[in-house]
Amino acid sequence: MPGTVLSGTAAAVDGRAGMSDLITRWRRMVDDQGTAVWTADEAQEILDTFRTDIYAQELTPAPQHIGGTTQYKVHLSGFENLEAAASGTAAFRLFDANGSAIPSGYTADYLRGIFTFAADQRGSVRYVDARSYDIDAAAAAGWREWMASKAQLYRFSADGASYDRAQWFDHCVQMADYYDRRSKPSITRLERADVSGGW
Repeated sequence: MPGTVLSGTAAAVDGRAGMSDLITRWRRMVDDQGTAVWTADEAQEILDTFRTDIYAQELTPAPQHIGGTTQYKVHLSGFENLEAAASGTAAFRLFDANGSAIPSGYTADYLRGIFTFAADQRGSVRYVDARSYDIDAAAAAGWREWMASKAQLYRFSADGASYDRAQWFDHCVQMADYYDRRSKPSITRLERADVSGGW
């Protein structure tokens, strides 16, 4: 389990530092607010199941026309729901063409995968190593866990009144289906071994 510390030390329950915002959003999506059902570490484990690791992704500059000149401050990664830099360089690293880290001089919109530099980056290529999460697929998985915990609920009538605890189970099924439809399709890259350079 992510966050587990070896040598007999108790497992962490707070999750990685850079996952805080993602876990908060995920909790809202699965109605896990107030007295939480999942620890942060358990929520992170679900999110990690739907994680894409990104290596040396070249950022795409988005030119802006400001005061009669074109500036290249905004850069797009093409990925959303990124784990923040607070998790360390294993989870997030912005760097230049020489592989040197760029630790400051920009603001990061991890939700949209957009990086805005304080200075014009004209002529400079920027790259990122990052982790992107399909938060909708993780929400569907969360609702299925809710569903499993409610499977024993039942409908019954007594004293002229109808009691339908199974509605909660049905609600979990519907919410899982809803987030499944919103999730990103899996992409598999195929390489032909009989053709030089692949395809």
